[in-house]
Formats: sequence, C-alpha cells, structure tokens
Amino acid sequence: MNLRIQNPEQPDLPTGRMGRYGRVATYLLLTLTFYITLTIVDEVWNIRHHHYFAIWAQRAADAMLLALPVWFLHRKRWLFPWIVLVNLYLLSNVWYYRIYYSVMPLNSYLMVNNLRGLGPSIYASMRASDFWIVLPSICFAAGYSLSGRWKSGIGLRAAGFAVSLLLIFVTVIPPYFNDPNEFTHPWPWYRNEIMQAFHKYGLIGYWSYQIAYLHGCPPEEAEYAAQFVEAAERRASREPLTEEHRKNLIVVLAESLGSWPIGLEIDGTEATPFMNSLARDTSVIYFPRVLPQVKDGRSSDAQLMLNTGLLPLESGAAASLYGCRNTYPSLPKALARRGYTSASLICDSRHYWNQEATTKSYGFDRYHYELSRGPMRRADEELYENSLEILKDLPQPFYAQLVTMSGHGPYSKSDLESPLNNADIPDEEAKYYLVTTQYVDRCLGGFIDSLKVYGLYDKSIIVIMGDHDSVTRNQYEGRKKRELSDRYIPLFILNAPLKAETEKVIAQIDIYPSLLDLMHAQDYDFHGLGESFFRRQSDCAADHTEGWVGDNRSDSVRQYRKELWRVSDFLLRTDYFKSRL
Repeated sequence: MNLRIQNPEQPDLPTGRMGRYGRVATYLLLTLTFYITLTIVDEVWNIRHHHYFAIWAQRAADAMLLALPVWFLHRKRWLFPWIVLVNLYLLSNVWYYRIYYSVMPLNSYLMVNNLRGLGPSIYASMRASDFWIVLPSICFAAGYSLSGRWKSGIGLRAAGFAVSLLLIFVTVIPPYFNDPNEFTHPWPWYRNEIMQAFHKYGLIGYWSYQIAYLHGCPPEEAEYAAQFVEAAERRASREPLTEEHRKNLIVVLAESLGSWPIGLEIDGTEATPFMNSLARDTSVIYFPRVLPQVKDGRSSDAQLMLNTGLLPLESGAAASLYGCRNTYPSLPKALARRGYTSASLICDSRHYWNQEATTKSYGFDRYHYELSRGPMRRADEELYENSLEILKDLPQPFYAQLVTMSGHGPYSKSDLESPLNNADIPDEEAKYYLVTTQYVDRCLGGFIDSLKVYGLYDKSIIVIMGDHDSVTRNQYEGRKKRELSDRYIPLFILNAPLKAETEKVIAQIDIYPSLLDLMHAQDYDFHGLGESFFRRQSDCAADHTEGWVGDNRSDSVRQYRKELWRVSDFLLRTDYFKSRL
C-alpha cells in the first residue's frame, strides 16, 4: 500500500504554482482589495470629504493591517474565513451606524445577549447597495481560488511581515507623538467628533482609542454603584412641588457662557445688557454660582448632565464611548410620559460630539442639525431664526433643547461691532471673549422677544444656562491662579412656577432633578445623582479634580458629592440602566 505524506505547504488545489513571490503578490492584492472595500464603506458615513493624502495613507495602513494574516497562514484555504470575518466586521459597522449613527464599540461584539430582539432592526438597516462592500472580496476570492500554492519560505514571510508592520507604524504612529489634549492627536478627534475621526484616522485610530478608554469595571464596583443608586432613589421624594401644568420647556444651552461677564460694565458699556435685566428681574430665578462639571466631553458632557442626571466619565467622552450603546434615563423620556414632544436643535453637524447618536439614546423625538451654515461667530442668529420656525409648528407641550455656537473659542478680533473692541483690557483673549459674549447676549434677547411675538413665551418655562467655562474671571483680572469660583456658569429660569434660594453654590449635576420638579415629573424612575435646588441646597459642589467650592464645610456632604463622580463612572461603564428602564 502506498502512503502519501502531505506537506503543510502542499497546495489545496492542483492548479499550478504561484512561485517564490506568490505570497507577496497575494498580500498586495488583498491589501488593494481591502483598500477598495474601506473606501466604499467610508462613503456610507456621508461625511464631507477632504481628499488629503493623510486620509488615503491611513486607509492604506488599515488595509495592510487587515491583510497581515497572509504572512503567517500555513494553508491557503485558511484565508477565506478571515476575508469573511473582515467583511462581516465592516458590514456590522455599516448596519450599526444606520441604527445608532455611530461606529460599533469593540466590546459590543462580546455582548451576544444584546442581539436578542435586534433581528428586525438589523434587517431593516441592510441595503442592496451593501453588495458593493463585499464585491471586491468576492472578486479577490474568485481569482485566489484558481491560483497555485505559495512557495515562499519562512525567511521571506518574516521579512514581508516585518516590512508591512514597519510601513503601518510609519503611517499611523506620528500623530500619537503630539499632545493628547490637542487636535493634532487622534484621540481628541474621537472624543469630539467620532465619525469624522473614523473617516480621518481609520480603523487603527479607532481601535487604539477604544482600547485606551473603553473598559468595564469589576463586579464589586458595579454592585456598589447599583446599591448607591438604589439607596438614593429610596430617599428621593416623589411629592410634587407644583400643580399639574402643560407648559413647554425651552432650554438654551449657551456655548462657553460664564457668569463673570453678567453685571460687568466697562467704560459705561454693559457686557450683557439683556442678561443683566434678567438678573434684576425678581420674577426670574437666577443662579450666578453654578460650578461646571464637564470633563473630556466638554459640551457633550453638559448635555449628558442636563438630560440624564449623570456626571461625565473619569476618562474619555461618554458621548463617543457610550453615546449609542447605553440605555439612559432622561428628561425627554420623563416628559414623554406626560405627553411631551421633544426636539434637539443644534448649529453644527450631526456628527459633532456624536450628537446624532446621543440624541436618539437620550430619547429625543426630533433632531434638527446644521441650523446655521454661516460663520461660527454669527451662528446664534441663524440658530434662533431657524429654531423659531420649528418651534411654532411643534406639537405642544414640548421640550426643546437649543445648543448655541457663537460663544465658542478662539476669541480674537472679528467683525462683531462693539465699544468693547476699543476697551482698555490687557488680556486680548478676555477682551474679545467679552465682545463675543455681548453678541451672544444680544441674540438671546432677540430670541426671547421673538418667543413673545410667536405667542410661545407665556406658554413656556425657559431655561438659559452656560454649558461650561472658557475664558475665566482670573484671566480678565490678570491673575495667574484660577480658582473654582472663577469658573462659575449662569442659570436663568423664566416663568418658573417655583421659587428657590439663589445665592448658594449649586453643581451642574443638580439641574436635571430640579427640572424634573419644575416640570411636575418628580415621579420619574431616576432622579439623577444631584439634588433638586427646589428641595435642598448643600451649598457645596465638587470638581472632577476633587476640588471644592461652597460654604458647606461638612466632611460627610463633601465626601458624598465627591463620591458621585466615581459612582457615575461605574454606571456609565456598566450600562446600569439597561435592565432597569
């Protein structure tokens, strides 16, 4: 009997030999195949393209990375399952985007239980055009199956693998040597605008960001957070503070609006004449001492606190890491129980701070983006003008969140007219911040007047608040050291059916439970991690750096307010509310 011993390098098909450099040719062709596939996938995001060489190079590096198994697979046929897996990964991201408007987080692939009940949604997200994504791989596989065996030795394979890795590193690594807090580094892009970042830095950049920031927490910490929240909810009062009402809620989240310009007068010129009038109006609730608690997510963290009552993550932006996959309790969902329609209206693109995804997760019914297409410095005019046309047609009662943009930095000489342009203010950035804030104030006053013209003012509770600090009081005053009190942001409530003390310090996290009380929604499932300033004011707020502000010196109160940061981080990372709402 003749026995035939098969060499591991023996061909799977008896069709010729690819020769010594067959593996090299395969690697190059598969890299090209994946490059074409990634280009097709990139079109799905519908992002304005900037055809920079860097984007093409990053895409080529991704394709080279995905083709790396060619160098160390022993049998030709083992490459087919890998090609299928790559295509399934890319397709899953395309389908995920059509449902959640974001890229699928890496750890979601481990959550098999989350697939239950998603079949119809996944099926609905598929398109016939998705065939173009897999077509390059089909063409490659057809040609590859007809080719002969690889004949290259271990030395050539090792050299090819090393050269491939070197090219990938040379292409990908340089931006990571930059300051991770600046936009020359990829991670701030992923925190701020995840889809644009995915377009610009590709798979490798996204994976590195996810590995750096996306992680769960130990079971004992998750259990501790759950017990903490359950105890807090047992203590929470569900007794209403207001009579039942059907007033609209309009929240203006003003970009980079600080408290210190309010009431400031320079050479007879008021920095914020309209907000000054609100501060003097005894019918308006005005908190001048609100401690901003945003972190890596900046403006998106402000929306997180306002709408969910949760504090930001310790590291990374919740909007980019957990904006699409988490289940959130929220103000829109609480008001929906009372028959409210909700709408989010923003100046910028739907990808900015991953807002398309977070808006859906927070439970808003409607989402209007790019309401301003002109210069950023004058964006508020267009936002208010376009928003009024939307608000007048919204079914009432409604909750509308307007996110402004004109107050955003950088602050430099512009075409905004103001006597403050000629003011004797040593710090140039502080001077032009005041010029910008004066314009923001003027637009805000015009918006409130227009609400009266449209008949919406008397039917609405109107909340005006800064989202976070930017240029702070110490900079204007020429002090190098910045205190927490220099960072205060303002909070105005117009037409409020309740009264409150306004001289104490409150935390940004306290606004969510206060709005539940204000809107007669105090019976909602989750009251937030803060405290309603209509019920209790600790006169103490904690910054993420563990700094304190306020006159309350109680160690137990301070420790509790500090602990909220840790608890919220656990809640976000474990998707605590998924099984409870």
